[in-house]
Amino acid sequence: MARFQFRRKAAAGAAFDPGDPDLALSGSAAVLAQRFGVRRGTAEHSALDDVPPAAPRCGRQSSFNPLKLLRRRKPAAPDGYLALEAPGRRKSRRLSAVSLAFGMVMLSGAGLLVWLALTAEETVSRLDPLPPVVAPVLLPDGTPRFQEPVAATVVPPEVAPAEEVDPVDLPVELAPSRNEAMLERGPAGLLPVVAADGTAPWQHYARPFPQEDGRPRVAIVVAELGLSSKATDSAVARLPGAVTMAFVPGTADLQAQIDKARADGHEVLLSVPMEPVGFPANDPGPGTLLTNLGDERNISRLETAMTAATGYVGLTSTTGSYFLTRQENLRPILNQVQRRGLLYVDSRPVAESQATRIATEIKLPRAVADIQVDRMASPAGIDAQLAELERLAKANGAAVGFAQALPVTMERLVLWAEGLRERGVVLAPVSAVVNRQADR
Repeated sequence: MARFQFRRKAAAGAAFDPGDPDLALSGSAAVLAQRFGVRRGTAEHSALDDVPPAAPRCGRQSSFNPLKLLRRRKPAAPDGYLALEAPGRRKSRRLSAVSLAFGMVMLSGAGLLVWLALTAEETVSRLDPLPPVVAPVLLPDGTPRFQEPVAATVVPPEVAPAEEVDPVDLPVELAPSRNEAMLERGPAGLLPVVAADGTAPWQHYARPFPQEDGRPRVAIVVAELGLSSKATDSAVARLPGAVTMAFVPGTADLQAQIDKARADGHEVLLSVPMEPVGFPANDPGPGTLLTNLGDERNISRLETAMTAATGYVGLTSTTGSYFLTRQENLRPILNQVQRRGLLYVDSRPVAESQATRIATEIKLPRAVADIQVDRMASPAGIDAQLAELERLAKANGAAVGFAQALPVTMERLVLWAEGLRERGVVLAPVSAVVNRQADR
């Protein structure tokens, strides 16, 4: 602490003498001490305790009393000097006070932020605007001056109902094309056979269909596939999975084409060549079943055709306009088809075909064609045949149409199939119409 000396008065209670050499040496400090009557402090007491209060000046009590400030100072040091704080210490204390105040402000701010974070949702809810208060304007008789506004009715936007998918249009996965439990080795290769548990190949390789569906069923068979890879690929890719595909045995990559068709959900038939009217000028090709051959040779040719591939549900023929009319030649062939656990689809190339009647007699699962869809290969002609096919299905519960893989036929079939549901008809695989048609 720095010490500032005050000169001792000449004598207690002596008058102030400006010419006193002690006062002269003391400068302004002595003048202040003389003016306020401050004496040098002692170890026993402070001189400030004996100083009487200063007389009021100009007849008024002064509001400023410097003695109060002096009384706050520390007592005098033993040597008679007043001990005052050094300026550096006072500055340090001010800095400490400022730091403490700054820390308190920061702590308060942090607490405020924590409180806001914890009560944010409640605060936002309280800040939600209140509904406006509308004071009604009344006439003297108490009736409203203005009609109350009618709240606008909010009409929710119309949501288009989700398009319901027909169960028969859902993608399905068919069984693998080869099941060893339904194959046996024959002289020409692997032949289909009924499994030990009684499952027939036509049931195992069929496309699933909900039998409880009560809508009229229309089956479409696209025949003579495999002869043109381009036409085959187009039919498999463009047509709905419920359309049945009939392949000609002996064509290149037959098994690969059948596997591809089945991968897209199509049931498969084998189209066995049979003797047509006008043979041999009209020759279907090698392996044709002929009326001038014995039953054993025809059955051998039939088995050779059946070993060409696996995964088919049954047989058909689009060329047997003569063979199908000969009951003595046809019955042994259909018996063999029934023994192998397959179904037969009569394309009825001629009205005199005996296949449907014989199949019913021997309990062979069968279906029969009602219409050749593209007999007239034009858009108008095909549309007319498809409309007639629908009419027959609604009248009889089921109908079957045969078609070729012509570009115009593919186009009309695709457009026709899109509107079947609205017309109350369902497209079905040929196995779903087995034994649902009358004999012909």
